[in-house]
Amino acid sequence: MIANLPDELLSHILSLLPTKHAVATTVLSKKWTNLWTSASFFKLDLDDRLLLRPKSFTSMPNHASLFANFVNHVLGLINLPCVQKITFFCSDSYDSNLINSWLLVACKSNVVEVDIRIPYTQNPIELPQTLYASRSLRVLKLNANIRLDFPPDCVCFPSLKVLWIKVYNQDGITFTQKLFHICFVLEDLFMESDILNKEREVVFTVKSNTLKRLKIECLVHSFDIEYSFVVDCPNLEHLDLFDDLLAKYKISTDLKVLDDAKICIGLPSADYGAFELYFEVKHSNRAFELLEALSNVKSLSLSGCTTGAVSYSYETVEHTDSDENEDGIALRIRLRNFMLKFPLLRRLELGFRTSESWNILTLLLHSSPNLQHLILRKELNGYSVGYKRFSYGMPKGSVPECLLCHLKEMEIWGFEGVKYDMPVLEFFLGHAEVLQKMKIYVQELSSDEEIMLSEHVLEIPKVSEACQVEINYEY
Repeated sequence: MIANLPDELLSHILSLLPTKHAVATTVLSKKWTNLWTSASFFKLDLDDRLLLRPKSFTSMPNHASLFANFVNHVLGLINLPCVQKITFFCSDSYDSNLINSWLLVACKSNVVEVDIRIPYTQNPIELPQTLYASRSLRVLKLNANIRLDFPPDCVCFPSLKVLWIKVYNQDGITFTQKLFHICFVLEDLFMESDILNKEREVVFTVKSNTLKRLKIECLVHSFDIEYSFVVDCPNLEHLDLFDDLLAKYKISTDLKVLDDAKICIGLPSADYGAFELYFEVKHSNRAFELLEALSNVKSLSLSGCTTGAVSYSYETVEHTDSDENEDGIALRIRLRNFMLKFPLLRRLELGFRTSESWNILTLLLHSSPNLQHLILRKELNGYSVGYKRFSYGMPKGSVPECLLCHLKEMEIWGFEGVKYDMPVLEFFLGHAEVLQKMKIYVQELSSDEEIMLSEHVLEIPKVSEACQVEINYEY
């Protein structure tokens, strides 16, 4: 029987359980009533999703009250000095003063990681002052309306390496930007912008000499707001950008070698011609300008939204507005010559949603002379509204240098069989001289279509005798 084990061993076992489950052992017997309070918990989970919810909320209208009582009970009895990681997750609405009181009790000076995820509250949540000066705090995740009150004459967050923060308004932007001046060892930043008020222009500057990983997610509530992000991080290694309308990005020219960049910007079915007509902003050009700034990247992933925006820029360069300013004319000259260069690029992943975006494939390959791994992906899922079938056609123009000397691996996703997509196989198998492996991921086909595809693939002449073709069926 587990109850016969020594209390010290039972306490250790309880310390490995989620907080809710450890507290629940109090119902087993008198021996277990307060045993959990002697456990040395390293992780404290205060998560109202862990409480059992009824199928109908009408049968338990005081769920929030029950969770509040649970938190008060746990914080009053748990061995807090041992806690290193704290998670506050509230899916219901709670009074900000109540949440402030919980944080004040829970966040002791030796905590290593704090994760706060709370729905938007009109009154901001306040971080305990002990966290600002904590030398043990390494990870801080703030998915809530948080007010940062930096104490005077204090070195703030001296050991903080990872920061996740959600920004709701201009005050949040201002507070976050102050962090970059006081966080001297920050390496990882995830910033989610969810601006709820109606500023006409939102500018967010990320400036840090220590930052290595940066992820920005921008959710747009109004097309009338002009979003701009300035990134001045010379030692950045990983970049991940997402927005559902093309924001303006300015990347510092001091950026050193970037290990990887993942770019998903723009609306899936955006009519950029209409945007430029009604909003007088060249949204599509912004994707091209961003790619220009990433010339030193080693691995690059572009979503179908992004390739759509770049292709629109490239396809419309000949339509030059006579009233355009000097910067606009200079950009169109660069577009016309397609001066994207990726000399360090080894891995390229491209998403496609339309045949128009497919047309830039050859141009991107010519810009990547040392490419070794290429992934092509039809984006058939997710934003399916407005999707039109298109085929992987034969790339146009001369054979890119990377196919002749460096391309060794390929993946083709969303392949739709012999009827639609064979030209792309014929092109790469016929021109990639050092290709070693090609993986084809095929949409659902009948048995007869599978046999036909296999036969056709075997018949395609391969310039690289070492190339192995692998067909995978997605069901």
